[in-house]
Amino acid sequence: MSSDFGFWKRSAGNPEEVFDSLAEGDTSDLVVSPDVLRFREELLTRWPDMEDVLEPSRFDLEEEPDDAGKYVLLALSVRQLDCLHEILDMAKRNGLVGFSGVAGEPI
Repeated sequence: MSSDFGFWKRSAGNPEEVFDSLAEGDTSDLVVSPDVLRFREELLTRWPDMEDVLEPSRFDLEEEPDDAGKYVLLALSVRQLDCLHEILDMAKRNGLVGFSGVAGEPI
């Protein structure tokens, strides 16, 4: 079982719609931001094993390299939820917004 969370800088749609679009691979409502890239790098530096639960994946970035600066989706296991408070703090420091698929509410 996993808990899904999405993060991005800004979008044209409401957070739930953006999150649902990302789940379908649609990033058209998002813009590239260095803040998203920094957040992604901080996550992987702090928790290298997050690479296994992070999207876009390395494979995805081969086809759409700009997506690395558009969004981060995390499918956290129960064990990884211990990191959630720190992840949310990182997102906030980077000025990101997002959506919790589990809670069904904006972050």
